[in-house]
Amino acid sequence: MVDSSEINVRPIGVVRVNVSDDEVRNSWISEGVEGIVEVFPEFQAGLEGIDGFSHIILITWLHKVKSEHRSVLKVRPRRLARFGIPLSELPLVGVFATDSPVRPNPIGVSIVELIGRSGGTLYVKGLDLFDGTPVLDIKAYTPDRAVSGVKVPEWYLKTEQVAKRYLGREVRI
Repeated sequence: MVDSSEINVRPIGVVRVNVSDDEVRNSWISEGVEGIVEVFPEFQAGLEGIDGFSHIILITWLHKVKSEHRSVLKVRPRRLARFGIPLSELPLVGVFATDSPVRPNPIGVSIVELIGRSGGTLYVKGLDLFDGTPVLDIKAYTPDRAVSGVKVPEWYLKTEQVAKRYLGREVRI
């Protein structure tokens, strides 16, 4: 049995992007940025067989989340505010109902397109991660993971409509 009061993990690699944090923050509307995942030498054997997958799942540690934000349990989808949507029009919901980086354990899950590989370097696009983000794990995105018939709550649908009104097009929030 694992003592759940403390779980120790160590990074297997790091994300590298050649754009600013603001460009990454704003890239969700254009489906992310291109970059690389540098897998540390002692873990590179774990990449065998990854070539040929179109997408991979990155499990990351969101290293820029401040310690005081790790106690926040309710949030508004704030990234929409960067595009002129007033916070008053965004719902206040539990952090576990969002993909906000502000959360008790700032663990990120990103599905990215695998463009290619050279040794321990994975070339990817669709990143929503900052330069230097520690990678905790990589998983192949396989057809058995694809979900159909996804449902979302009413607050989510209303927020999409608010975003469409302000941005002039449909977006996934």
